[in-house]
Amino acid sequence: MKKILLILLFLPIFVFAELDLAKVNKALLGIKSNKTLSFYTTNNRIKLKGNLNFTSFKEADILLFSKKPDKKKLTIVDSYKSLKTHKNSIGAIYIRKGRTQIVFVQERLEMNGLKLASNFKKHLIHDWQLSAEALLKNIK
Repeated sequence: MKKILLILLFLPIFVFAELDLAKVNKALLGIKSNKTLSFYTTNNRIKLKGNLNFTSFKEADILLFSKKPDKKKLTIVDSYKSLKTHKNSIGAIYIRKGRTQIVFVQERLEMNGLKLASNFKKHLIHDWQLSAEALLKNIK
């Protein structure tokens, strides 16, 4: 009985959990480059605002939440698993346990001439942290 009560209590939290768009906006604005970055997303449910420059797929520098990552364009994916498998992904923004999670890979940012503002350093991870094999190599 307790399990059913807990499920009924917490189910709405997880079902209706959405991205914290203010947090996502700040994180995307925290990506620094020599030029003004432009973004493209196919997800119409996500309404990002602020000083973000949205444009067409062809003109965009970074694709947000693309289901088919383009090998020629940088992407920010919608899951940690996708971040591991898509090497052209510079970061991931997703929901875990009802909270917005934001992760950027430092080496991938640097390789593409990007960096993250200093107040977003807590969102940085290293490439070797994405794979157990790389972690073992890094320890030796």
